[in-house]
Amino acid sequence: MNRPFASPASLRWIACIAFLLAAFSRAEAVVEFAGARDIDVGTLRTAIGEQLQEIESRGPTAARADDAAFYLAAFYRKQGYARVKVDYDVRGTIVFLKITEGPRAVLRSVKFSGNRSVDSAILASFFSGVPVEKIAAAGLPFNEGEVVAGGDRVRGHYISGGWLDAAVGTKANLSADGKSADVFVTVIEGARYWFGEVTIRGDAPYPREALIDALGARPEGPFNPAVFDTMQGSLRSWLRGRGHFAAEVLAEAEKARATGGRIPILIDVKAGPKFRVGGVTSRGLDRVKPEFIRQRFRKVTNAEYSPSAIDEKYRELVRLGLFRSIRVVPKKTGTRELTLDIEVEEAKQKEFGFEIGYGSYEGLEAVVRVGDRNFLRTGRSLMLELQTSQRGFEGELLHVDPWFLESDWTLRTKLFSKVRDEDGYSRKGAGIRVEASRKLAPHWEVSAFSEFSGNKISAAGIEPSLLGPLDYTLASIGVAQKLDYRDDPLNPRRGSVFSTSVELNALDGKPAFGRVAARYSHYRSIGKSVIAAGLRFGWNIPAGEAADVPIDLRYFNGGGGTVRSFAERDLGTKDAAGNSLGGSFYSVANLEWDFPFTDTFGGAVFVDGGNLLSDATPGLDDYRMALGAGLRYQLPIGPMRLDYGYNPSPRLGEDPGAVHFSFGFAF
Repeated sequence: MNRPFASPASLRWIACIAFLLAAFSRAEAVVEFAGARDIDVGTLRTAIGEQLQEIESRGPTAARADDAAFYLAAFYRKQGYARVKVDYDVRGTIVFLKITEGPRAVLRSVKFSGNRSVDSAILASFFSGVPVEKIAAAGLPFNEGEVVAGGDRVRGHYISGGWLDAAVGTKANLSADGKSADVFVTVIEGARYWFGEVTIRGDAPYPREALIDALGARPEGPFNPAVFDTMQGSLRSWLRGRGHFAAEVLAEAEKARATGGRIPILIDVKAGPKFRVGGVTSRGLDRVKPEFIRQRFRKVTNAEYSPSAIDEKYRELVRLGLFRSIRVVPKKTGTRELTLDIEVEEAKQKEFGFEIGYGSYEGLEAVVRVGDRNFLRTGRSLMLELQTSQRGFEGELLHVDPWFLESDWTLRTKLFSKVRDEDGYSRKGAGIRVEASRKLAPHWEVSAFSEFSGNKISAAGIEPSLLGPLDYTLASIGVAQKLDYRDDPLNPRRGSVFSTSVELNALDGKPAFGRVAARYSHYRSIGKSVIAAGLRFGWNIPAGEAADVPIDLRYFNGGGGTVRSFAERDLGTKDAAGNSLGGSFYSVANLEWDFPFTDTFGGAVFVDGGNLLSDATPGLDDYRMALGAGLRYQLPIGPMRLDYGYNPSPRLGEDPGAVHFSFGFAF
């Protein structure tokens, strides 16, 4: 009986061993460069990194070596080496790339001809971005591909100006030594065309002028194909924004029908019926309840289809941080009805954060945050924040309900506790603050708030009689508004913000003082720099004597966010030991110019002014100034600032200036 040479199991073992021996015996593929003089090998490896990875991972072949040589030569030509040659040689596991660089050529001149209607200086800005007279000095590398692309950009400029038949040719003459090139750009302009009469037909139930405005750009002036294409999309979006979910727009502009150079425009509109949103479906939910999604889109359900209203609800969901991704897709479910299909991917809903920093007044600071963005699966957040510094400890527990009782009001409820050492006194306090806010317009928010707290003040250098009440309960109610047009609340570069607040305060159950405050800041970018200007004031209006207001409820001035020629809280009336006593009225005016040195590092110069009055009468008496400069380092949360403010008129005992280190904008 014949027996097999080896069993199937044995054959599998033999195959595995053979594969492993082959893998370990195979030497790693290597690519060597030869002949590189002007460009270092590291740069060349980066330029053809994809091809090198292919060779090193899959092994050298003639085809892969040829690809590497081709792309390496293309890289050289982009740098101006018009006569470069790259050959290859494969020897076992080694690929040799042999480079003959040749001379590097630069553009010596660019000359235009045939351009009767457009100045050469304008065409040069499209061709190379460098004025004609500065081409030679710019040292631009000569690259045939870029010359052709420059010609295409010139032609694109002509077409956008109505010369639809324009033709642009390019020719380059390389010098005998291969070190410079002269480029000749020949233009054949042809006829110029203009937007002609616009005819709109179809079933759109809107006046002609409204439809013309909805095109986005008025169909007048030189004919621009890009503008013409945009018109169709703009009108379609305009109709869908008014409930016509299935609206279609088709525009025609035939050059052959032009009369006197004017191309007639024919726009066919199929507006169709208006749609309503019949319901909402959701997918991808796990920790968030489906009812939560339905509630967020409640106001757009059973209502006329409105992309802007749906987009606002989408942004509302994004701001919560509950979802990593959100897709809202309207789907037709009838001739006049659609459903919003909402697909989400949930994000991490528990949060833990830790920050450490330093401030001129606070000293070393540390902040710990622990929270849940989806507390009790309601979509509302609960956040605990603990902050400690060399001045003391502060803690708060904040619950935010963006849809209080499913309304448009946001309710913030905060429990807080503070233990701090200020200059000349210490304070302890704990309480609760409730604030309800609502946006009346996209940039305008109003709010009402109430606060109740128990507080205790301890003298630590200041005469107790100057501190006001030492052990008291505070009850406050007030209203506020904010009109915010800033492009970024943390790091604004343009826009403005205007806020005001009015509140009434009672101490130990008795009316004690009112408070009025206002702020206006404006930001404007000029190039990469930012000019910011701000005005602020606050006024405590006591029911009795100003000294009856507790010191920790008085205003203070001076520091990194106010008048920077003074240390923190150092401007204004002081006791015999030099401790600030605060005041009943303060004002601050700031003007600052921030300019960059690099993408993340920059400088600033500023002028500050302000005062602090101890009596209850507002005014500009005792106004103090600061002239200064600073450094800025940009962080995701805003700039890190180091400022020095010079005091131009120091009084007896005052420092000539102050240094401040802090984060965020000063105002």
